[in-house]
Amino acid sequence: MIKAILIDLDNTLLDFDKCAEFAMKTGFEKIGFEYKPDMFHTFTQTNNFLWSQVEKGTLTKSELRKKRWNMIFEKLGKTYDGESFEKEFETLLSQNGETVDGAQEILKYLCEKYTVYIVTNGFYDIQKKRIKAAGLDGYADELIVSQSIGFSKPSHEFFDYCMKKLALKKEEVLVIGDSLLADIKGGKDYGLHTCWFNFTGSEDKSCAEFSVKKLHELFMYL
Repeated sequence: MIKAILIDLDNTLLDFDKCAEFAMKTGFEKIGFEYKPDMFHTFTQTNNFLWSQVEKGTLTKSELRKKRWNMIFEKLGKTYDGESFEKEFETLLSQNGETVDGAQEILKYLCEKYTVYIVTNGFYDIQKKRIKAAGLDGYADELIVSQSIGFSKPSHEFFDYCMKKLALKKEEVLVIGDSLLADIKGGKDYGLHTCWFNFTGSEDKSCAEFSVKKLHELFMYL
């Protein structure tokens, strides 16, 4: 029987893409760069690549912060100090709490039935502010941020930390998230139940026990 939920934050509860595009567009306006919607694809492609390296353990979060916008500006053919813009981007990102449809409703529901930890590989201060901006603070029992504990999903050490705090059996815990590597493979390899939140509505190629395309579908399973 499921007693606890480990639920991801970005593109599971919070709509990271909308938050990031807001931060990118607003940041560009502040530094006098024209923003075009198709530029966001460059951000997404670069950001996903860098975070995949973080999840694999081949890149640190500090290195990501140094590289991300320098790489994006180079691809866009623009000249600007990427590390300086990174700080502006993160400030703007932390102010935006755009949620995935149904996030507040499902989080409230889950927290009434289970012990719920929000688990994220993001940066602690930014994630904390975004959760508050979204009105999601005060629901979950814990916010577990990889930056604070020194280990990232999908490492066993990350899940070790969560399980030590939960003091439950592995078969009593369910991981819900959008990342096939960090959330689903990480959770399954550790021995936990898994649910893939298919945020993009793509073909289901996950190894999760079940998947949903909308958060409200979780009511049928939980």
